[in-house]
Amino acid sequence: MKYNRRTSLSYQRPIRTFQKVRMAQLSSAVAKAQAGPPQTKYQAQVANVMDIAVFLSRYLSGNPNVFVSMNKSSASGFAAIYRVSPKGRPYWTVILPHWETFVTYMPLRGFDAYRIYRHGVWHEACHVRFTPPSLFQDRETLGVDPITWRLINVIEDKRIEGLGLKEWVGYIPEQIYTRAYAYAIRPSLDKLLDRDHQVFEALMQKVLIGKMKGKMSDPNDLDKVEKAAELIDKKIPELNQIENEHKLTRELVELARQVKDILDLKMEPPRPRSSSDHDWEDTFTPSCGGSRRPGDVKEDMEEYFEEQYRQAKERKEGEEKKDPTEITKDDVDQARKGSCESQAEWEKACQVKAERVDPDIQSFQSSVAQGPVEIFKDAKFIHTMNTLLQTYREGFKEVVGKSGTRFSVKEYIKHKDEPFVTRLKKSVKGKKILLVADFSGSMKEKEDDYKKAIISALTVLDGIGCNIGVFTFANDPALGHGYYRIKTFEEPKVTKTHLAKIAGLTADYPSTPTATIYRALYSYITKHRPEVTVTITDGEPDSESDTFSMVKSLKPHTRMVAFGIASDSIDQPTMAAKLKNLGYHDSFAVNNVHEIPPKLIQLIIPR
Repeated sequence: MKYNRRTSLSYQRPIRTFQKVRMAQLSSAVAKAQAGPPQTKYQAQVANVMDIAVFLSRYLSGNPNVFVSMNKSSASGFAAIYRVSPKGRPYWTVILPHWETFVTYMPLRGFDAYRIYRHGVWHEACHVRFTPPSLFQDRETLGVDPITWRLINVIEDKRIEGLGLKEWVGYIPEQIYTRAYAYAIRPSLDKLLDRDHQVFEALMQKVLIGKMKGKMSDPNDLDKVEKAAELIDKKIPELNQIENEHKLTRELVELARQVKDILDLKMEPPRPRSSSDHDWEDTFTPSCGGSRRPGDVKEDMEEYFEEQYRQAKERKEGEEKKDPTEITKDDVDQARKGSCESQAEWEKACQVKAERVDPDIQSFQSSVAQGPVEIFKDAKFIHTMNTLLQTYREGFKEVVGKSGTRFSVKEYIKHKDEPFVTRLKKSVKGKKILLVADFSGSMKEKEDDYKKAIISALTVLDGIGCNIGVFTFANDPALGHGYYRIKTFEEPKVTKTHLAKIAGLTADYPSTPTATIYRALYSYITKHRPEVTVTITDGEPDSESDTFSMVKSLKPHTRMVAFGIASDSIDQPTMAAKLKNLGYHDSFAVNNVHEIPPKLIQLIIPR
């Protein structure tokens, strides 16, 4: 039977006009307080840069299972982390400095800063593509000392960038620009008084920049650096021929130990000043370059360009490179002004478009973080839901009985006393389902399971024609805490981008303002009157009485249902009782994600 939202069937008296006005005013005021001020130019640019970074990270790495996260710390650098999901599926997280922080504290601005940022994305994508997973282990697991560990990172940074240049022919000008910046930012060798620090820095500059800044104190140490750099250049082509990842890791460790012996390093150099764990990535943090004046940086960069130009090959018109890593004078000229690709990306990043958003939800931010969707798509969950929803996918159900709309010979032969068939419409096409997802800190324990349930369910429901809206309070790594609109009813389909945004959110919201988000959505719900509003939560809102009141207020306009997944912090019976006490039409709690499909379908199918 279809669920009809008639006033006579509501669980409370109708809300009067003055109550609706007051509710709308309260909703607007609370939403503004929670969601913060309107989007600024920088926030729009952050969103654009994030979109580009997500695309580049996955496109350049050739891997869709890459999270991209911005770190708001002013000391944050670039990093790539390898992880394995509970189901054993590998994925990577590329951590970037927050764009707004990066562009504010770096000595370069605008397009110049973007080129450095873009190189950081390219570099980490190369790690995802070429660094063996076994090398992502920590130092203790690899069984190496701190000096060898840092040398491994230097060698691997050199190796993966070389492979990246061969894979992406034409990137050399951007690498030259980044090396010029690194040359300007890295310390001069003659200012480093500690011998081991000077030797380590000299090797890194020689290997990763191609030019040492300043003079070394001891000519013998210079010879050692040159010898170690030659060994690295000789061994890297051999390493690139190794297909077995564990063997490659062993050989990298052995090469780093040989380099350490050649350099005769005894004491570990000072750690990077930023939160970056690697010396090369530290170059591109405000902690390393923020104290330099832009004019001095550009002057040192020009010095680097001039030397590179003198050493570069003059390429004749129409002549192609035999070696993709070879530097020509044209490459140096291009490095000074930027590649066409980087210029086009920067122009896109600077475009601030006014979003057309329903005024009732304008205070909800559009999330920008994105994660890999596939690791949260559960095949068993999807198959179970598809099977249970087959009737609603077909759009009708046939009921056999003693009476009906038509006589069936087939049914008469099978059941002479029930020969009539009635076709009942069961389609959910166009039915509106609103999803409100709680991503507060208390959900952290089951964050992956909740994402799996949301993404898998949305995939199925969109496939049978439901019109879905998704809203949440969560933490977006690029934007911080806030109320986010993932998908509105005005958008016709659930896209992969919508699902990726759910995957990219983190359960770090500092409170559980369930009642407040209901108020913020009140006008939107009363306007669209969704068939069902599904809340995903653990049943522990900041205010139970306020949440109960808001659930009661929304019941005449939508079917209010809720579910949660039990955890170590709150067991299934307790969660089920808490959800029931909040006054929803229906609710349930389960112990694992695969118990959800049949229970969820009972909540959302037409009554």
